[in-house]
Amino acid sequence: MDDFKNISGQDLVIKILRSAISKEHFSPAYLFSGPAGVGRKKTAEIFIMSILSRNHDKETIRRKIENNNHPDLLCIEPSYLLQGKSISQTKAKLENISMKSRPQIRINQIKEIIDFLGSKPFESDRSIVIIEDIEEMNESASNALLKTLEEPNKGLFILISERPEKLLPTIRSRCQLVPFTRLSDQKVEKIVQQFEFSPEINDIPNEKIKELIAFSNGSPGTYQTNIKYWLGISNKVRQKLDTGLKNPIQVLTLAKEITDELNIDQQLWLINFQQNRIWERENNSILVQKLEGLRKQLLTHVQPRIAWEITLLEMNIIL
Repeated sequence: MDDFKNISGQDLVIKILRSAISKEHFSPAYLFSGPAGVGRKKTAEIFIMSILSRNHDKETIRRKIENNNHPDLLCIEPSYLLQGKSISQTKAKLENISMKSRPQIRINQIKEIIDFLGSKPFESDRSIVIIEDIEEMNESASNALLKTLEEPNKGLFILISERPEKLLPTIRSRCQLVPFTRLSDQKVEKIVQQFEFSPEINDIPNEKIKELIAFSNGSPGTYQTNIKYWLGISNKVRQKLDTGLKNPIQVLTLAKEITDELNIDQQLWLINFQQNRIWERENNSILVQKLEGLRKQLLTHVQPRIAWEITLLEMNIIL
């Protein structure tokens, strides 16, 4: 349980889980709800290890969990369909595979859970299923999961969600809520000082660092992502985004540079970041809506460069 000391700013969460562990009284299902990047998965892994390591060597169990090869633990996450084959969102991200559609948790994954729980645990008192981003579950999968939650046998579920309101009310009602909260910007700043970043971060002005922290919505994990995306933009493009553009030629050049340098995921992040900056600095809903229209175009089959050109020209006229 001492491992929980590395979880910052989630006192209620730790109290709930420590109580369950000390009493050895576990709910059939837990809903880890809250913003991304505040420690939901890390906390889940600590909780799982505390359960599975009972009467076992802790380091051995830790290695098995980290390598995703513990026989009594099943990890499920949304997946894409690529040429008829399923590919997890983690694998797609690692291999830099850009997908137009959103990943989903599908009925075949729920069937995998049913088969997993149909067997007795091998090493532990119970089998554990952890499902990440469960709000991305499609309708047929939701209905199948609900039936499984009603009769979990020796199973224990941990559902992780940023948008629990998207789940069926009957699924939520069968879970004990474990509520994670966003952290203050000051606490995020203190935590991220412990992170190891590329030396390039030292070249980012303090004002920009604070802006990226504010854009992280109280999430140290999101801040790490924001830094990665910001460092992925060349200095030339960053300067143009910060100083603004004066004529259509500069606008068209920027559109070309953005689409030449950045993949679709990076472009979508840049749209989010620019929307946040515009709203915080100018409270300009028209420009925010223009960028929202650009996002929708990028998620279709529109040529990215043309979409950026039109949007930036329209925004330049408004300014």
